[in-house]
Amino acid sequence: MEKVAIQLWKNSNLDAIDFKNFLINEVPRSLKDHISGYQVNLADEDVKEAAGLIQSCYPPSPNAIIFLKVKNFFHFEQKLSIFESHAKNFFSYIVSESKIIEVDDSKNLNRRTDGFSQIVFLEKPKNIDSFDWFDHWTHHHTEIAIKTQSNFIYTQNTVVRKINKESPNFIAIIEECFPSGAMSDQEEFYAAKGNPTLLKKNAEIMMESCNKFIDFSKIEVIPTSRYLVI
Repeated sequence: MEKVAIQLWKNSNLDAIDFKNFLINEVPRSLKDHISGYQVNLADEDVKEAAGLIQSCYPPSPNAIIFLKVKNFFHFEQKLSIFESHAKNFFSYIVSESKIIEVDDSKNLNRRTDGFSQIVFLEKPKNIDSFDWFDHWTHHHTEIAIKTQSNFIYTQNTVVRKINKESPNFIAIIEECFPSGAMSDQEEFYAAKGNPTLLKKNAEIMMESCNKFIDFSKIEVIPTSRYLVI
């Protein structure tokens, strides 16, 4: 089993509704015999209040991120051409999935997941080797991300390899789901509602850890609406 993450930039002549319908309805219907999991994350109007959270070092940010699961990528790779009709460009990555915080997703099937999903693409800074990067992420930062934020879904995807040679050298792709209020309320984002002192503490702890392993000149942070289809 392999998981594939895909960044998509929609054709400029395509409206948002047609693009959404294509990704949520047409693609999984066409690929249903080849995939065992399919999730669409859209940077749409429903997350416009989260504009302040966007970080894009490779603008423009993708309009959508797809996560799908296949028996093997070797036989599936040519199927990616389905996106060419509606996307002017797309980058694909094979990833290894680790679900740190999960929910009963049966209630989220074929509907928009409550809140919003923040997708983060990370590159490894040059001043740290891969072992130390993953050591900090998994043995230090993960616990901090859980304790200092209001995330109710937290999935870590380690990039096994990129499919497009010209794509950025991302080492990890993270998905975190937050309550809707966290789009614009820092207290809610940092699990400190009504407590400015705790907000300051949690934000400082989080950023201190981030600064040890994240290159903020090579990062993508994209608030999205999450649709779990398969």
